[in-house]
Amino acid sequence: MKGLRLFQAAVVFTGAWLAMSTGVPVRAQGNPCAEEGADCRPLTAAEASSIKARLMALQAAMPVPDPARFAASKDVGTAFTMPFVAEMEAGAPLLSRSWPGGAFTERGEVHLLYEGKTKPGARSGKAKNPWEEAQEMQAALADRVEVIACLLPHPYLVGEEGGRCVDVTETDATDVEKTATFLSYLHSDGTALRVVFGARTCREEQTLRVESPAAGLAPVACIALDLTAPSRAEVLALKSRIDRRAFEALLGPVGR
Repeated sequence: MKGLRLFQAAVVFTGAWLAMSTGVPVRAQGNPCAEEGADCRPLTAAEASSIKARLMALQAAMPVPDPARFAASKDVGTAFTMPFVAEMEAGAPLLSRSWPGGAFTERGEVHLLYEGKTKPGARSGKAKNPWEEAQEMQAALADRVEVIACLLPHPYLVGEEGGRCVDVTETDATDVEKTATFLSYLHSDGTALRVVFGARTCREEQTLRVESPAAGLAPVACIALDLTAPSRAEVLALKSRIDRRAFEALLGPVGR
């Protein structure tokens, strides 16, 4: 379940992301794979450009909340929204890891953050006590939309019970829609949505990395999309803006 846990950790929407969004990791210049696994190899320039293009297309396909209610956060940069692109722009060594389907980046996510335009009640000229300031900060954090999508070079790992794959494990899930290559459901009292385009599996071995570098890029096997919003109504509005054909067009071969 390691691959699934890593992805789920990436979509826990907390302020900790902001603290980690300002830097590009520094790797050894002589052998950038020296501190990585045996399946690591540098990406070629063509491979990196192909992955960047797919990530830019993913960003363009992601649903955008009502611009009258929310605005893109000004407190985050490319290192937060698209870490792979940030590394590429910074000239950092771009590395691949390897799965049964081929090589791919582990930084295949796009993370968008929108903040409510209506700020909690600022009372001019009157000092606030610490409790009031804490309440206003909490209100501001609650009035935001976060959308994260990840390109995966392997099927999305779902649950398993008694030898049977279980696509939805959240006990509060509602509005479940699924086919062999599509899954969508609301959870967290309707304030969160998960959508999976492409292949799913409950066989963990299909999602684990291999022990040696892959020669070519893996195709995008699935795209996992998670979003949260302050209310069920806003989540449903975002869901209605998801262009399934646009996401499905991003599945498949990446390399040129």
